[in-house]
Amino acid sequence: MTSSQLLAVLVPQVRGTLAYSDRIVLPQKVLEQLLSEADRESLPSPLTFRLFNPATNAFTHCGVREFSAPESTVLISPQIASTLGISEKQLHNDEAFRSPVIEISQCNLPKGTFVSLCPLDANYLTIDDNWKALLESALQASYTTLTEGQTFSILNPATHETITLLVKNLQPEKAVCIIETDLTVDITAMSEDHARKSLANRDAKRKEANGTVATIIKDTPLSGSFTDITQTFLFELKSWDKSLPLTVKLEVLDAGDSADRDIDARAADVFASIDEYPSKDYFLWSTQSEENNVISIAPSNSFLTKSEKLSLAVGSCVVPLSFTLTVSQTADITELESKQQVPPDSRQCPNCRQFFPLRTFQLHSAYCERNNLVCPHPNCGRIFRRQVGIPQSHWHCDLDSFSCDSVSTKGKHIATHHTLQTCICGERCPSQQDLAHHRATVCPQKLHICRFCHLRLAQESAPDSQSDLLAGYSGHESRCGTRTTECQRCNRIVRLRDLDNHMQLHELQRVSAPMPRICANELCVRVIDDDPAAAISNTLGLCSSCFGPLYSPMHDPTGTRLKGRIERRYFIQLTAGCKRKLCTNSACISGRANSNLQKLAPGDVGTLVKELTQGGKLEFCVDEGMTRRRQLVNWIADDNEFARQWVCKAVGEVGVGVDDDIAQSEARARSWLVENGVRISESR
Repeated sequence: MTSSQLLAVLVPQVRGTLAYSDRIVLPQKVLEQLLSEADRESLPSPLTFRLFNPATNAFTHCGVREFSAPESTVLISPQIASTLGISEKQLHNDEAFRSPVIEISQCNLPKGTFVSLCPLDANYLTIDDNWKALLESALQASYTTLTEGQTFSILNPATHETITLLVKNLQPEKAVCIIETDLTVDITAMSEDHARKSLANRDAKRKEANGTVATIIKDTPLSGSFTDITQTFLFELKSWDKSLPLTVKLEVLDAGDSADRDIDARAADVFASIDEYPSKDYFLWSTQSEENNVISIAPSNSFLTKSEKLSLAVGSCVVPLSFTLTVSQTADITELESKQQVPPDSRQCPNCRQFFPLRTFQLHSAYCERNNLVCPHPNCGRIFRRQVGIPQSHWHCDLDSFSCDSVSTKGKHIATHHTLQTCICGERCPSQQDLAHHRATVCPQKLHICRFCHLRLAQESAPDSQSDLLAGYSGHESRCGTRTTECQRCNRIVRLRDLDNHMQLHELQRVSAPMPRICANELCVRVIDDDPAAAISNTLGLCSSCFGPLYSPMHDPTGTRLKGRIERRYFIQLTAGCKRKLCTNSACISGRANSNLQKLAPGDVGTLVKELTQGGKLEFCVDEGMTRRRQLVNWIADDNEFARQWVCKAVGEVGVGVDDDIAQSEARARSWLVENGVRISESR
């Protein structure tokens, strides 16, 4: 397309456009112009454009998000505006400033192969050791082009920190497209001092993040004391029996002092989650709705079964306050056992509603009526001393059955159960409990570890594909899984989402592979399946190297002449020998001497040749390289993990020379067996 002048306007946030992106929104007429100029040829993919600001002589390159902008207007992100030298007041059409006009022209950029980036702040090392993967994910999601000399920003969703980088060098040109290309990324610090500061910043953040987390052990109570209303105690349970229910109990130690202080047993709460440290705004389970401050999680809970740890947080609405937290596990209680059993020969007190034996009922009834006062509220039943009366702090919620003896707990209940809340994603929730559960489960902004890029990123909205929903993919994983990688076993290009199934296919092929056939010569470990010449005129099951000296083109239907050649070869071995220093063949005079075996008398040679010929086994001498290979096969086969045939196959694949290091050869052979061999336990 020819260059067009369009009015620049900031992208509205209601469109969901990222602030850190180089993708613009163009009018519909631009697309129509591109289609008309294409002259029946398909448009390049992706579309890339050059943006130029005549007022500042600044330029950059970008991709396009969609063609839905108003006529003669281009919607750009704050990052592009900053690169072109456009102020925020100009973008908002402030009357004191003239609206910026930029020139846009379509251009075809080459695929990038190399980029050198320089971080402009000390935040990039706070992403732990996987920051390159985060950079790759951010570039793929938000950027189409890179221009040498430009700066761009990415957001670390785990810490909400912005990381700004400078594009120092690009190849093959100074502006490239980074979509569907293998881009090599090099990160260099601005200076040694900058790198040292970044490392110190990272170490400080790690220490701060990990310094307040305590490990909790089953059936071992842990205590704590609140001195600040904003204080939170963090705990982590790393091991438990997943076949039993999990019980988390919180006990407020000084709750009995409620007559003099604004406190009751539910002044503190425990929150539980599986993927990050919970809080009152983020949890899967809590004691906020539990009267006895106990969380019970069934062993079949879908969240708990896939987790390797349980994160716990304890918070309080009053201070000072002490607590004890205990995690325990007991066998399931049947419904019959869980019901309250009425003691035999007992009677219920009409005042306190408790059961007492008949022999003491009259005494208790008189005492209870005279000294105890029961709260008249139908959902309460709390008992108070009649001399003291029902305290003014005793309160019942009109919207549910909750009651408490503390003004602070009353305020906490109203805030957490009956106050409308709005999530950062825009979802409106009727209570803080619903908000916390929404944020911990289906919120698009919920952080999760992607199973493909292994980064802690927002899970985004649920995928549209039904197959992705059934597979349990988040919105981010549905998009991230379409990236491709090279299979290390077959070198094929496979989508990340299909890699597990692809590797399972390799495993099926490995387990189903037929057992290799090895040479019938006892001293040879060659695989005859890989030797096409072994099948020619070879009825003995020998490889071509061992059968070569026995081969004859003469017609021998009965095998008599072949038997004679075998006898002659044995006779030569037992009289002249093979003269090899590593030979250990008992059917060879050289091997018998190397093995310190008894020297044969001249008359015994013929007898031994006859025994060898009629015995069915073939023991022909081999070269020293094959002898070393056979020794290696024996060492590996002694483990009884793989059949000897598979060990021979592995040694033949990796190759073992006379001068090769035997330990390195063994390591290569074992590695080949792990990837390709069939274990004895896997054989059918």
